[in-house]
Amino acid sequence: MSNSRPTIENPGSNPEAPLLWLVTDGKTGHENQTRALVENLQALAPFRIHEGGTSMGGLLQSKERASLVIGTGHRTHLALLAAARRFDCPSVVIMKPTIPTVFFDLCFIPEHDLGRPPGPNVVPTKGMLNRVPVEGPPKQERGLILVGGPSRHHGFEAEPLMAIIRKILAGRPGLAWDLTDSRRTPEEFREHLGQLNLQFHPSNECPDDWLLDALLAAREAWVTEDSMSMIYEALTARARVGLLPMPRKSNRSRVARSVDRLVKEGWTSFPDARASSELPAPPAALHEASRCAREVLQRFPALA
Repeated sequence: MSNSRPTIENPGSNPEAPLLWLVTDGKTGHENQTRALVENLQALAPFRIHEGGTSMGGLLQSKERASLVIGTGHRTHLALLAAARRFDCPSVVIMKPTIPTVFFDLCFIPEHDLGRPPGPNVVPTKGMLNRVPVEGPPKQERGLILVGGPSRHHGFEAEPLMAIIRKILAGRPGLAWDLTDSRRTPEEFREHLGQLNLQFHPSNECPDDWLLDALLAAREAWVTEDSMSMIYEALTARARVGLLPMPRKSNRSRVARSVDRLVKEGWTSFPDARASSELPAPPAALHEASRCAREVLQRFPALA
């Protein structure tokens, strides 16, 4: 499988292209969300890119003028606002900020993190932005199982989970199955994987783009319900997505409410009715990074 993920380009040959100033905090998950938005912006219009950290030094010394500043994660907020003031340009924050949203010109916030009706500068998103490309290769006769682990909102019971996975595999003999875990997956679960008719890919041994390629190839993906980011990445990759139940610590947590909303809206389902039959297709295409990029250009037309 070959990686179809786009990469950020910096067209230095076009000095007139607007400059996007990216404030980064060194966290891969945050930087991937920023890059997801930037890659989709660059698919719509030419931009130059500057990537900087949260230090104010580079900001104060810059001789270039940014047209838009973007950041993800609370450690970027002060530098993001300082850059917007320094360049007199709009600011875009991704994920729910830890300071009031009114300080930013545009906020992309997962709908499950919104505790109140959004203001005019807030755009709710289905999950976090991700770098799954808009167009992907044809689906293959493959299935993918993504296993998380215990978290603040969920426990973990290895035997019931194994029983459900066995039932799913038995009901789909025509698919070749891959399974990967996460750093939270208990060792007791990994010890039983040799009993299953699938290929196990430990997450700490996978190449950087293995998961993206596997998601793009998979016709079906089953994800433990604790792994919100993986659920949305699988949906964005146009897979039919099923949920592997995990013991909930509360049915009122934001993660539980978000999962239940996805089920109610028809995006996914639990295996009680679907373990031995094909999952339904999602009700619509889902690509939030592309939608958010279009929203940026609509709100700030001088960038286009």
